[in-house]
Amino acid sequence: MIPKSATRDRPRPGARPFPVAVVLLLMLLTASPADAARWNWSGSITLDHTNILDDPAEGEDVLGYAGSLVEWSLKATVDVSDRLSFNGRICTSCHGITVDQAYAEIRLHRRLSAEAGRINVPFGDFYLRHDPANDAFLSKPLPYAMGHMIRYQSTQFNLGVLPMPYVDHGASLFGDVWIRDQLQIWYAVYGVNGFQSSSPRDFTFKNQVADAGVIDNNDSPSWGGRLALAQGPFALGGSYLRGTYDPDGDYDYDAWGIDGSVYVRGIQLRGEYLHRGTDVLDDDRLNIVHKDGFYAQVEAPVGRYLDLVGRFDGLLREGVPLGTNNDESSAIVRFTVGANVKPTIDYAFRLQYERWRFTDFAEVDVLHLGAVITY
Repeated sequence: MIPKSATRDRPRPGARPFPVAVVLLLMLLTASPADAARWNWSGSITLDHTNILDDPAEGEDVLGYAGSLVEWSLKATVDVSDRLSFNGRICTSCHGITVDQAYAEIRLHRRLSAEAGRINVPFGDFYLRHDPANDAFLSKPLPYAMGHMIRYQSTQFNLGVLPMPYVDHGASLFGDVWIRDQLQIWYAVYGVNGFQSSSPRDFTFKNQVADAGVIDNNDSPSWGGRLALAQGPFALGGSYLRGTYDPDGDYDYDAWGIDGSVYVRGIQLRGEYLHRGTDVLDDDRLNIVHKDGFYAQVEAPVGRYLDLVGRFDGLLREGVPLGTNNDESSAIVRFTVGANVKPTIDYAFRLQYERWRFTDFAEVDVLHLGAVITY
């Protein structure tokens, strides 16, 4: 982070969209027409009944989301040619119905492709599994937490380090290369509208997934990239993201993360560490909110139809939370254990228990009971 002056005298830029239309036009001009487009459909339905086993403290209204939640998704991929395709995905969850993906993808070279439109920003390893049907847990890891987070309010933790899914308008270049048919290197660079707030007091993610990001609120797109290596059962990756979020484009945020995974004898191990720093204006002076998060999880098969899962994750916030003048740090650690019953590859039943421990609040126990269908 490079702090900027809290009072910077310069004209306010107008809001403008990320130039996605130009990239889409170039894709269409370079694409070869096909005889007939090929359509592919996929999707999932997840039912999660969340039961918070503890009552709020005196004076508190709610600890977090409780009750039954149905998340569903439907994705269509249209292969226009061997080089050009269009992808669209709609989904619904605690943030309502939204367009999760709407972009064109073109293969420029056997080692390089481009996509433009409404994309899932490639940050971290979890962005590939943000749909609960693609992960082994009903709740997201704390660094990526959204609606299932306890004490998610903006005056407390204000969600995770980089809540997923992170959906934004922009474009990316990506590809992969193999070295001696053993080591795979995957890479991506991108530019997107970025996170937004009407004032330099940090930003919330309430509308980022549902309807934000169509128009940038300043003239400074966010940019970043990801590099991942994979060899056999081992994988290692790193990600970076930077941008400004206030209307004047004076206040920065940047985030980085590292991730790794290994698959040995049917057991899947995963882990990530994330950090984000955000410039904020606190009592007319520049301050920085720091957020760090991590998770480590294991998925182990027991027999043909049963998987046991476990996860240990945490979140640390240091700095001024939204709407308060409290600059003390606050932290969470959580322990999760569960069992996933999978009669077929098309559906599964899940039972998971979580123990939340806070530095500033009482402990909380949460029970998840759910089912997942993929099609």
